[in-house]
Amino acid sequence: MAVQTSDDEFGYDFETDDEELLIQLASTHSPPLKSTDDVNRAVVPASSFAKKTTSSFEALGEVTSSQKYVYRSYESPSNGFAIKEEISASTSMTDEKQSILFPPPESAVVAYPDLTTALQAIPIQSPPLTEISDDDELEFQDDRSPLQRFRSFPKRPLTVSDLTAGAWCELQYWYTLTRLPGGRKTRTPAMQKGSKVHKKLEDEVHTTVKVEILNKEDGFGLRLWNLVQGLRTLRDTGLTRELEVWGIVDGNLVNGVIDDLSYDNPNPEFEEELSSQGSQPSQSQSMISHYFGGLKPGKPKDNNRQIFLADVKTRGTTKPVSSATARPAKIQLLLYHRFLSNMAAGELDFLKVFRRYGLDADERFSDTFMSQIGELHDEIFFDTPTSSAEEYEQFKRNAAKGKAAQGDNPASIPESSPGVPDLLKYGSLRELVTLVEDEIRLTFPRGADSIGSILRVQYVYRDDGRELAKIDFPVSAQTLDAYLAGDMSWWRGERKPKGVTIEEAFKCTSCEFAPSCKWRRNMDDERVKSAQERVNKGKKVIETRF
Repeated sequence: MAVQTSDDEFGYDFETDDEELLIQLASTHSPPLKSTDDVNRAVVPASSFAKKTTSSFEALGEVTSSQKYVYRSYESPSNGFAIKEEISASTSMTDEKQSILFPPPESAVVAYPDLTTALQAIPIQSPPLTEISDDDELEFQDDRSPLQRFRSFPKRPLTVSDLTAGAWCELQYWYTLTRLPGGRKTRTPAMQKGSKVHKKLEDEVHTTVKVEILNKEDGFGLRLWNLVQGLRTLRDTGLTRELEVWGIVDGNLVNGVIDDLSYDNPNPEFEEELSSQGSQPSQSQSMISHYFGGLKPGKPKDNNRQIFLADVKTRGTTKPVSSATARPAKIQLLLYHRFLSNMAAGELDFLKVFRRYGLDADERFSDTFMSQIGELHDEIFFDTPTSSAEEYEQFKRNAAKGKAAQGDNPASIPESSPGVPDLLKYGSLRELVTLVEDEIRLTFPRGADSIGSILRVQYVYRDDGRELAKIDFPVSAQTLDAYLAGDMSWWRGERKPKGVTIEEAFKCTSCEFAPSCKWRRNMDDERVKSAQERVNKGKKVIETRF
């Protein structure tokens, strides 16, 4: 049972400024309270506990008169109010302590002093602007680069989101890495709505099944099986979503998840326009090889179909999408295209990927994991009369019983023991990667040429999922290389992070670090200075006319 009582229910309706003034007055005239060191400890009962914050009281579970409570707040003895950080209390406490912990009954008359005159006598002052403290400046004095601090083993490798964050605001991402728990953005209601839209799109293509994993090799094996299933879905239905890819940037492993892959060309007219400009081989030129293969004109082979990448973005506004807003999504798709092209060409070394994650490529997957995968993918069983998940489990049980009869521990029986035939394929990451590479070759028979050169960013309304805009653009290696050269220079620690330009200051309105951003403060000062210079220049012109 959860109980939350707000301050308003007790007639407490002071604003923040009034509250500060009240504290000042009270601290001036109130004597210090007795020390509470004897009860400054945490007591957490098994059945229930409560937390008292500065604005609410929460109780988890039913609290009886004989149970104990835990309160948590902040200790600030300088203001005249002795607030315990953690206070233990029970029915045996003294009346004095009870008066501190519990509010007076509703029937009691509570008198409040008239502070009207005192409050009016104090001059109103605007709260000072929040500035970056000296401690915050120390963030920039760390000798290690952001890559060494946040994306080096044993920490997770770089992600596509890491590399595209700089296209929005490098300084915002620096603050995210250094100031927020886990270096992750605060989950807002808007972000949660966007996640629901993506989940709904994924559920249109895939069915989610829970699989139990017992170690990190199981976990990565599941990711590879999801890749296999995604490629098969693409070949069977012409569409797949949430396909994970890996690539190398500046010698560093990077991973990401592609929203949408399909055989549908998002903009054939745009592709023809690019072909006429010489941006890519024309359709007639690419079809010449068909005649040498004995293919009749107008009936291209499935091998010559191209796969096109798209990304779905959610927006909370119906305003037109600006180029500055679309820039991170474009960089994201360019990275996806490059990584997938390298994988299709067989240039990704999966063993290096395993080493970066600290995985043992030869570690056998757990029996639980293999049993569950066997129910989803029959090909893990060799072609024998006993190739089924149920019969494999029966073999293990029979072998365990035989060993137990001899006094051995069944749990110590390895899968390779004589009583348990090796009926399973793809029992380790090294074995499974052979299947992954085969599936990649089947999906991209012409290697990187099997991937189209037109990319699409689709914007949908966050509330109802309706489409707002579509942006199609061609693949440009030069654009991506130029961006990565600048972005990786910051990741390598060769320069400090940069904020946005004045033209893109609209990004600051949704940034949680805006009140303490020194870059933004300096930018505002420059604008004021520039405006003042224009005013002074105008005054001089007027004076010279007279």
